[in-house]
Amino acid sequence: MKYLIISFKSRNNVMTFAKLMRKNGLYVSIINTPRSVSISCGLSIRSEFNNLQAVLSLLRKSNLSGLIGVYAITRKGSHEEIEKFF
Repeated sequence: MKYLIISFKSRNNVMTFAKLMRKNGLYVSIINTPRSVSISCGLSIRSEFNNLQAVLSLLRKSNLSGLIGVYAITRKGSHEEIEKFF
């Protein structure tokens, strides 16, 4: 299983970017930020991995500050691999 986590420093940015993603037809779920990714505001956005290019494009167009990162999480059983994209 492979998915994206988009993490910001503030809840406000998480909610704003999630709304922007939904407006652009992308799947979004608000989740607790995994400790393996970051200790940030506590909330992050989870999306499908195949949305990566669209997410990166939206991030470049938005003027949101406080981005911690865009991560791909790959789970294989109990093992988790993390790759940072942005």
